[in-house]
Amino acid sequence: MRAGWEFLSSLKSGVKLKGAAFACLVLSVFLHTVFSATEPVVRFLRFEEAAETLKLFADAGQSGGDFKDAAAWNDWVRSRDAEVRGRIDRGVEDSISNLILYGASYTNLPRLENAESAASEIGELTAGALARVHALAVALPKAVRNERLRFVREFLERKGVAKDSVEAKLQENLRRLIAEQRVYQEKLKESEKAADPAAALLARGTLFQERGLSVDTSLLPNYAVEDTLRVMLRKGAVKPGTVHRILVIGPGLDFADKRDGYDFYPLQTIQPFAMLEAVARLGLGKAEEMSGVTADLNAAVNAHVAGLAQRGRAGQPYTVQLPRLVSAEWGPDAAAYWQKFGEVLGTPVKPLPVPASISNVTMRAVTIRPRYAAQMRSFDMNVVTQTLDFLEGQGFDLVVATNVLVYYDLFQQALAMSSIAHMMNHEGIFLANHALPAQHAQALEYLGRRTVAYTPSGAYGDDVVVYRRR
Repeated sequence: MRAGWEFLSSLKSGVKLKGAAFACLVLSVFLHTVFSATEPVVRFLRFEEAAETLKLFADAGQSGGDFKDAAAWNDWVRSRDAEVRGRIDRGVEDSISNLILYGASYTNLPRLENAESAASEIGELTAGALARVHALAVALPKAVRNERLRFVREFLERKGVAKDSVEAKLQENLRRLIAEQRVYQEKLKESEKAADPAAALLARGTLFQERGLSVDTSLLPNYAVEDTLRVMLRKGAVKPGTVHRILVIGPGLDFADKRDGYDFYPLQTIQPFAMLEAVARLGLGKAEEMSGVTADLNAAVNAHVAGLAQRGRAGQPYTVQLPRLVSAEWGPDAAAYWQKFGEVLGTPVKPLPVPASISNVTMRAVTIRPRYAAQMRSFDMNVVTQTLDFLEGQGFDLVVATNVLVYYDLFQQALAMSSIAHMMNHEGIFLANHALPAQHAQALEYLGRRTVAYTPSGAYGDDVVVYRRR
């Protein structure tokens, strides 16, 4: 650390910098020094760390495998990690299909209502869907400034798809997405018929356990998390000034989400800043003193977070575009969250215009100050199979995983909870937005579940579950 400060002292005396530029440089060197000195290393969960979870599931007759010793565990955890990572490309294909359904940056054709409406009962794509597939295929070779289209083109090239086969490949992926979406809808309907509400919650909590790992993200789950933290603070379950380090698992990228799929603004991530702001707004910590860490499997997500942090250390702000579908009829509290988002970390700016082909959308935009972008750090980590080591008291005080663990079965969710507990400080808080298995590491104490509605009818919302590190 001393070397860093000596460097700054010599630089300050030899070079004239304006206050803001010098402040960013100070922060850059400080963070580089801190991260270099205490850089945690991603590693696989050890047999002894998973032993409690293995026993719980074996006793319940739900073991994920035959783990007689550390060697068997080491083989399994590495093969499972490879299998999970193998689902990333399928998730990218799902996001590309959402871009076909809803994208407005490459065509003026009408957007489709949802995935199910894009095909007949027997799975044949509609004329509207085929036209949008063709429009994307035609636009890809000409894409220069459109980063989503460049991403799609480079992905297809990496997958070895010949130029004359692009349209057929896009059609194939879209048909698969539609078929899978119909299966998920049927599963949801069946879960709602269950006599046991807990069973229905668990069914929804593992709904996507075989689905590709999506890179999508959205704003409202962050409102649910902040609202839950506000209630916890009011009830004394969490105390002011106790959050210093935040971990966001699976922050995602706003590529083309499953509900709306807006693509008329640059790729962005929301949750790391949303959590930093929630903690600051509620007085759980000071924004300028907190560190934010993200963990994701997708290289594009990790590169995006690393890039925004690097630009922040160079004094560049980070702008977030915030579309809101007016016809979705958000409740007043959800709408107020959207209206105030970013006011703690930045300032409102003029948003990008909404394309003429998209109706009923209102926009806000906010520029996050460079110092907060500079505080972000990303790790390539599979929370089901891997973890990070920290010195006592240097772990995370708040861990958030929304729309992430739903992609795994109960056994893998329990393993993830073991990994999360290992990375947390004593009395740290962990929140997710769906039910998690009752069989889990005793280090995590279940505090309860809270339903947060986004619409007055309650038809759209999230169930936030809360745990505390013993």
